[in-house]
Amino acid sequence: MNKPIGVIVSKQTPPSNYRFFFQLNNDVEVKVGDYVEVPAGKYVLVGRITLLRSFNDLVSDPTFVRSQLEMSLPLNARFPIERGTWRAGLVRLVAVYDGEKIHPPNIVPEPGDYVYFADKKLLMKILGLKEKGLFLGTMYGHDDILVKVDPEIISRLHLAVLGTTGSGKSYSVGVLIEELLEHNYPVVVIDPHGEYSTFREPNDDEEALGALKKLGLEPNAYEIGVFKPKIVGGTLALDFGKIDVEALAEMAKLTSTMRDLLYLAHNSLKKNKTNFSLNELIEETKKLATEYKFQARTTLSLERNLRLLKEMGIFGDKPLTKYIVRRGALTIIDLSDEMDEEIRRIFTGALLNELFKARKEKIIPPLIIVVEESHRFAPQDQDTYSKYVMRKIAREGRKFGIGLVIVSQRIIGLDKDIISQCGTKILLRIDNKTDLDYIKQYIEGAAEDRKLIAYLPTGTAMIAGQATRHPIITNIRPRKTKHGGTGF
Repeated sequence: MNKPIGVIVSKQTPPSNYRFFFQLNNDVEVKVGDYVEVPAGKYVLVGRITLLRSFNDLVSDPTFVRSQLEMSLPLNARFPIERGTWRAGLVRLVAVYDGEKIHPPNIVPEPGDYVYFADKKLLMKILGLKEKGLFLGTMYGHDDILVKVDPEIISRLHLAVLGTTGSGKSYSVGVLIEELLEHNYPVVVIDPHGEYSTFREPNDDEEALGALKKLGLEPNAYEIGVFKPKIVGGTLALDFGKIDVEALAEMAKLTSTMRDLLYLAHNSLKKNKTNFSLNELIEETKKLATEYKFQARTTLSLERNLRLLKEMGIFGDKPLTKYIVRRGALTIIDLSDEMDEEIRRIFTGALLNELFKARKEKIIPPLIIVVEESHRFAPQDQDTYSKYVMRKIAREGRKFGIGLVIVSQRIIGLDKDIISQCGTKILLRIDNKTDLDYIKQYIEGAAEDRKLIAYLPTGTAMIAGQATRHPIITNIRPRKTKHGGTGF
């Protein structure tokens, strides 16, 4: 075993099966977030340093300090102050290992027990890191520990990537997508800013190339397909007959009475047809309006609003949903062109619903859907069709092989139900107190861990949740492709 880095003390609080203080050796460099181990008979106790403190009894005496200041003497003029200084670390225990199984922290270490840096192989086992998996980066302060997570956990239990603007959020998503593509997952990105087309170009930044080489990686380019809605001159159209009645009602901005008539007509057609046109729906509303004695103005207004949908240009004769998802390929839904925000939401909701249905019917392979700027499509304070569909995918997607990745810098504005369904969180710097307070409820671990989030440097993230048994501060690896966003 390596040289001990300190010894357990009971200076303030005696050790328990949850935490302990240890006094550090003077020649040891440690950081908050480092993992340590304590041998205890046939067991090994593993914990994470969550707090560091420095003590000196002489300098704690205000009378002594004041007298030195008044005489303009350095503090060590009469006493060897540096010899009285000692450091201590607070460790939160996370596991007990018996050589075969991992147990919860259920053993109390003793004062006087030696503390060591955690063994690399043991640490990977405790954290749930894989030898093979999605390579997201290296453990902060431990470049030899590669943070690789199980892609199945991401695909089945969903993921949230959250951080303030400029924290490296989109860059981190780019790394995640590269890894998913190399593991042969189809990825569909809802891209409101047109940032993701650079995946077809290998990274040519000299600094990034050097960093990639050190990790044994090379720049790469990937097969991508970029699709724009028909409404802005693109080729991507929605199949009218597969649009949910809720989506149609929102698209057409219907009153409650008009919605009632639309639901009646829609359900009537669905009894006999799996697919039907806009004109067939309008004719059915006219017939049922007479039968159920709806007012003429209601019928006329509904017909007018439905015909306006046709003029939007989002429906087509050749829906492309089943052709846009390919294994190991990136599909970009480019929504960066000028369009009404409501239409952007409706189009996204309808498209995601088509993908959900296509996967349920096994028309397309299992896939990952990445929604950039998720707060725009699933706002906390508004009921939108896109939020309704995203909630449905978050709750039911795991049963059908659809993984959801939500990306946002406006955490407080994002639907909390969707956040709660994301089993793993990649948290970059979040320095807004309101957002920090809001996100605490979704992060397991000690309060000291959560405080670190506000101070994370750009490109460094805390990965927490199902993909890792305990929070891991991670330096996100360089991208193999060019980054299309601004900054890191």
